Amino acid sequence: MKKRVANIIVEQIAKMGVHYIFGVTGKAISAFIDAILDYDSVEFIAAKHESGAALMAYGYAQASGKIGVCCGTTGGGTTNLATGVATAFMNSVPLLVITGQVSTFEFGKGAFQESTGIGQSINSVEFFKSITKQSLSIDHPSEVISTLGKAIKTATTGRMGPVHINIPFNIQLTEIDSEIKTIDSSTEDETPDFRKEIESVIQLMQAAEKPAFLLGWGSVLSGAHREITEIAEKYNIPVATTLQGKGAIPSNHYLCLGVMGVCGHSSASDYIFEKADLLIAVGTTFGEFSTFNWDERITKDKKLIQIDIDHREIGKNYSVDIGITGDASLIIKELHQELITKEFQPKKEIALEHPSKKYINPHIMEAEHVPLKPQRIFKELREDTPDNTLFLADSGAHWAWAMHYLPVHKGGGFYPTLGLGSMGASICSAIGVKLGKSDHPVICICGDGSFLMYGNEVTTAEHYNIPVIWVILNDSRYNLPAISMKKQYNRTIGVDFKKIDFSKLADVFGIKGYRVEKPGDLKKALKEAIALNGPVVIDAVIDPEEIPPVGKRKLNP
Repeated sequence: MKKRVANIIVEQIAKMGVHYIFGVTGKAISAFIDAILDYDSVEFIAAKHESGAALMAYGYAQASGKIGVCCGTTGGGTTNLATGVATAFMNSVPLLVITGQVSTFEFGKGAFQESTGIGQSINSVEFFKSITKQSLSIDHPSEVISTLGKAIKTATTGRMGPVHINIPFNIQLTEIDSEIKTIDSSTEDETPDFRKEIESVIQLMQAAEKPAFLLGWGSVLSGAHREITEIAEKYNIPVATTLQGKGAIPSNHYLCLGVMGVCGHSSASDYIFEKADLLIAVGTTFGEFSTFNWDERITKDKKLIQIDIDHREIGKNYSVDIGITGDASLIIKELHQELITKEFQPKKEIALEHPSKKYINPHIMEAEHVPLKPQRIFKELREDTPDNTLFLADSGAHWAWAMHYLPVHKGGGFYPTLGLGSMGASICSAIGVKLGKSDHPVICICGDGSFLMYGNEVTTAEHYNIPVIWVILNDSRYNLPAISMKKQYNRTIGVDFKKIDFSKLADVFGIKGYRVEKPGDLKKALKEAIALNGPVVIDAVIDPEEIPPVGKRKLNP
């Protein structure tokens, strides 16, 4: 029995337990999309823009733990995928990115949307090389299984990330023998031996009086954060998170120091800067925002242990006493077992600040002002949503407010898109997150500037009835750039726009919209939105003069 190459690819995706493929149609990719109709377990989610499709796949991968799959046609459909793919690359999220190509017999002839690199055309494969782990082309039908297997293994092993496969239209349609074994995308059988390094780690932990964990996004991506929390509880070790690692430990956990970095909590930075004598950093690159522009106090008067799956990150920004390269979940599991075996003694209990003490000006969260104070928005947002709510926020002032004032409770989560810093990315990835964890409420906090960039994708949620709630902090400007420009140049340009009622725009899109203008409005809107169990836009008008808690970040010239 023979099957089209397009069908064989979709069949392999289905066998991996992936239930959604996100994309935008076009002739050069149409055979692949048509093949989805032959597999009941896989649904095609038609986005409004290819970048939105890639970001939905990114969110799906984050939430489900599976590879995200997105596709686009050749030419502009290919280049439109770039922002979403780059976001996945910078945040180590596995994607399979499939693009169409003109038929092989049209190569070099100037066919519509040709992207072979011949003549004055872009080269799709080369285009993706700087934003993927691997970019490949299937140039013959016989290559489909080997190329697909290689790509999937690359995406899902080591430091994960996106891979790209370009497939000419006529090859998608070619029928080949379907009696081919399932692709083997498993990792190597050999389990790495970390015994020597872990022995050294335990020695430093024994010598330390005040050790602390610092958890980044890599700890969440690997799942190591759960076992780290168990270790912290058993041995009285406080835990801070980076900005990207927010939610790795519940914000109200008695050992949670809060978020370390710009817009974070002084309880975290003060403890790590001034009290900790050992810092165990897991899954963090020590980026600019989480280190206050690489503050030297991160390592001053303390030992540093860094655990990361990418050897390039070990010691990149700070010299380490012990660096361990490998899967954090495996390393932490082995560390935990050795601590038990060696009857490691708990550290002296330390009285940490109550979570409510971590906020700057917490009294403003009770403010009755109109326009609404952003701090008040986050008070209502947290009090009136279930503990297992999954939150998102992308680049902008709303992200800064969320980092500082939004607690993440046990059973919930926070999904970042910050690495690339694309405004509006979370508006799309929230859809994928919901599809990946359908039993959790999903709320995306965004700005009006962000919504004007990617808000069209809420119509995708409407079309497939995907219940995501978007809360827009509406201040009629790009707030952080406005503040930064005013501070540096004492004037601004290109940061203000006219007032927009996004609840009315939601109505036009066929989505339920709410306008929130005074204290208590959000509480009512959230209650109705959650009960509605459909896509909802909540437009919250906030005070544009309230300065986000940007903290101690130093500005370099």
